[in-house]
Amino acid sequence: MTLDFSWLADPLYQQWLLRGLGTTILMSLLGIVLMFIIGIAGAACIHFRLPVLETLTTILVELFRNTPPLVQLFFLYFMLSEIGLTLTDSATGRSIPLFSGFTCVVLSLGLYNGAIAVEIIRSGLLAVPSQTVEGARSLGYSRLQTFRHVELPIGLRMSIPAMTNNVVSLIKTSSQAVLVAVADIMYGATQIMLETFRNLEVMILIWIIYVVIASLAVVAARRIAAAVRIPGYGM
Repeated sequence: MTLDFSWLADPLYQQWLLRGLGTTILMSLLGIVLMFIIGIAGAACIHFRLPVLETLTTILVELFRNTPPLVQLFFLYFMLSEIGLTLTDSATGRSIPLFSGFTCVVLSLGLYNGAIAVEIIRSGLLAVPSQTVEGARSLGYSRLQTFRHVELPIGLRMSIPAMTNNVVSLIKTSSQAVLVAVADIMYGATQIMLETFRNLEVMILIWIIYVVIASLAVVAARRIAAAVRIPGYGM
């Protein structure tokens, strides 16, 4: 058996792959931003033990963390329109889903990995030495100021290793976007396989692409960790 990558010279296939790669990276970046927003907000609600919000956050974290991300994606893509969350197309007058496939994928990535991020950030906050917190309070910082200027910055730094794994998981999970017809890198690869029947070669290329993307994310996280490291905290 010989490997044939001559199809890579086709400009159309190159265009599919590059567009798909751009879509995958964009989805991942937006998912990461949403993940951090959810993670910080959720961790703050639990950390401050806010009435009602703490219980609600805990329930949502368990719900999203303990259900498959694919199930969540399908719920967002198929079920929301079933329960009436639709828009009316002004040109045709037909009902269309409120969220596009791209939006559903970003929401799915953000919610699933955000639920995990809540626990990661919360563990980072718990790892901040109590002496540090007490020192900030003795200097006249309010509870919110202590959280904003002391606990959260240190907690985020200490949670970088675990958060790196979560980011890599998010990037890999983005490949399920093909199942809701989003033209990501896997969508382009599937189209190429259907036309060339070079399944092995295409999947080897996709494998390499995902390894490169994930590796770059890990390298970036390590550089960030080294740049923001506080001596005496964490590894």
